Amino acid sequence: MSLRLTVNEHAFRAHVAHVIGSTPGLIPVVKGNGYGLGRPFLLQLVSELLGPAQAVAVGTVFEAQDIPAPTPVYILTPIGEFDQATIPVNAIPTVATERDLTVLQNKGWKSPVVVKLASPMQRFGVEASDFLALVQRISAAGLTIHSCSLHLPLHRTDEEIAEQLAIWIPLVPQCVTVSLSHVSATQLAAQQEKFPDALFEVRLGTALWHGDKSFFSLHTEVLDVHSIAKETTAGYHSTPAPADGHIVVVAAGTAHGVAPLANGSSPFHFQQQRLTLLEAPYMHSAMCFVPLGQSCPKIGDAIDVQRPLHSVTPDITLWV
Repeated sequence: MSLRLTVNEHAFRAHVAHVIGSTPGLIPVVKGNGYGLGRPFLLQLVSELLGPAQAVAVGTVFEAQDIPAPTPVYILTPIGEFDQATIPVNAIPTVATERDLTVLQNKGWKSPVVVKLASPMQRFGVEASDFLALVQRISAAGLTIHSCSLHLPLHRTDEEIAEQLAIWIPLVPQCVTVSLSHVSATQLAAQQEKFPDALFEVRLGTALWHGDKSFFSLHTEVLDVHSIAKETTAGYHSTPAPADGHIVVVAAGTAHGVAPLANGSSPFHFQQQRLTLLEAPYMHSAMCFVPLGQSCPKIGDAIDVQRPLHSVTPDITLWV
């Protein structure tokens, strides 16, 4: 075993079904590594629960390549000059600037687009002052607007969401849907009440697939354990051991997306104790250090891995 993801299948499917049933206008997001579960699996699950014609959202034009019609596929990131890929006929690409529109025109695109709106995320999106000019350019290019996308930061209050919508609702044509992200079903209902004439939909990824992390556990395996004396060096960078103890080699590394936490701490735990990294994980393994006198795992023991699933690639997914 290298990196193994274990999923409580019944609880996971019940959660997904509940979110789908309670969120009108839901657009499932199936981008990246499929939130640790794989995009093919998520696409199959969406098809089972909502039918093959249900629209989904992916991150790039490359991720859209393997999503066949009749599934409409939102491409959330604008297609760039470097993206030497054919745009699938079932795609709905994103436009945030006039340059994005020019790129699509150069690729011969003639179908609807999503207009990305600026938000406090400060990523990409057309500013309110430039919105009308972009809409006119889209119309002049012979294209139509499928929807307008507003990507909000996490943990916004109803008032903060309404403040952003108050900027855009007067500008967006009434027949055009406003596609929101990071908005719960209750927040959506509150905004629909505040803006009764607006058409809304909600793109959900993390909340849909990872809404309850208790369904998931991530483990790796101990490959080797050997003693080491204080100041003896080990690892790629000849790191000296801080004391007498043991080197514990675990079978997960950067090839799986396993890296130190944002604060530099080790992502590995044994018996609810964090294992200290001797040096950062590399490729398919990592070296931990356990001082003498502390509980030390044995070869073959399972080690808990603390990493977000959207950033890892498990070797094995076990449904239980």
